[in-house]
Amino acid sequence: MDRWRVHKFGGSSVADAACIQRVADIIDKEKGSRLGVVLSACRGVTDALLALITQAERQQPVDDAVAALRERHVEMARTLIPGTSADAYTEVLDRDCQDITGILHAVHLTRSASPAVRDLVSGFGEIWSTRLFARYLTARGRRPGRVIWVDARDIVRVD
Repeated sequence: MDRWRVHKFGGSSVADAACIQRVADIIDKEKGSRLGVVLSACRGVTDALLALITQAERQQPVDDAVAALRERHVEMARTLIPGTSADAYTEVLDRDCQDITGILHAVHLTRSASPAVRDLVSGFGEIWSTRLFARYLTARGRRPGRVIWVDARDIVRVD
């Protein structure tokens, strides 16, 4: 049985569409069938999500900043993946942004965010980058039927 090879790429490695393409090139050169890829959020996204929480606690507007994060990811999706796949990615992204906006509204009202809320909101960056990367890797077609996106929230538990 092949041994697992796991690659971890930080935020600068997936900062934009060109960076994501370079990461995919690295992955495509791997010959083994047991390959894991772990990605951080795109550069600056986690900080931006945490800043949104601070803004909400201070009762400052957050809608424009949420929209800017959304647009950054939509632009990368349109660059990297074909139409219907980009549309599907954007549909899920939009639901996430609505959820974040709802959470931030509650933070705005209470003027406080718990550590669990901070973790929840800041974790969306990794979800967005990994979903995008999985769709892009699939669209490239070099690993047909072999790209499986796994939601880390389903398998990693921290007490």
